[in-house]
Amino acid sequence: MEAMIIDVTQENFNEMVINNSMHVPVLVDFWAPWCGPCKQVMPMLEKLAQDMAGRFILAKINTEEQQELANHFQIRSIPSFKIFHQGQMVQELQGAQPLNAFQTALEPYLKPDESEDLRAQAQQAFAEGDYERATQLLSQAAQANPNNYRVHLDLAKMYFQRGHVDDARQLLEKLPDEARQSDEGKSLMALFKFSQMVAEAPDIETVQNTLQTNPNDAESLYHLAGYLMLHQQVEEAMNCLLKLFTVDRDFRDGIAKTTLLEIFDLLAKDHPQQVNTYRRKLQNLLF
Repeated sequence: MEAMIIDVTQENFNEMVINNSMHVPVLVDFWAPWCGPCKQVMPMLEKLAQDMAGRFILAKINTEEQQELANHFQIRSIPSFKIFHQGQMVQELQGAQPLNAFQTALEPYLKPDESEDLRAQAQQAFAEGDYERATQLLSQAAQANPNNYRVHLDLAKMYFQRGHVDDARQLLEKLPDEARQSDEGKSLMALFKFSQMVAEAPDIETVQNTLQTNPNDAESLYHLAGYLMLHQQVEEAMNCLLKLFTVDRDFRDGIAKTTLLEIFDLLAKDHPQQVNTYRRKLQNLLF
């Protein structure tokens, strides 16, 4: 599906706004070429329309050229926004607004995103071990909404969990910054880091045996932290890195501290108390 961004006039208003609103919500932007705030908001709305790929229509009305429409809707100041749904005006926003204000206003009138439903089905199939069906469903999800970067992140994660690390990395590198900087993207980037931590390591049994003989072996502590993170044993991994920091804070240019800080960043949103606890532990060792 493609973004729907249209210029509306007196002549095509009924067709473009009223008729189309029977199928998807139409966000009407009343603007003018001389209006500074209009120029700030419009690129943001155009990007939203592109990202949401046809789930709503952005209808732009130049009030300088379409004064009859501006008068009809009693536009006193611009930018001014009206949302039409099922042939009726259902929401109004006045003045320059942040992106989330438009997302919140549109949300009640949007049809469910089919790609999200297919994502959920794909995750279920993967959990049941049906890798082929999972990838087929993600392919359908990508067709349903090519701009839903979470679909591609899901595929990269599946590649990773199947051991196809290079395929996962290549896919991730092709995605836009927005995808890589999302919570899911950061989580995946972290997985790559932890996979690199164990890539050249001996197997887990050898690492554990070395630590039984020498609990302060820095190389083995580092490798064990990587193994623990890859198996989602986060607390154990953080304790392991704290011990490494105690044993040799300069090991590999202070990698224990930088890795801990990366883990804190990764957990901050969902586990703030845990992060605060371990941040204090690190600070106590620092000073």
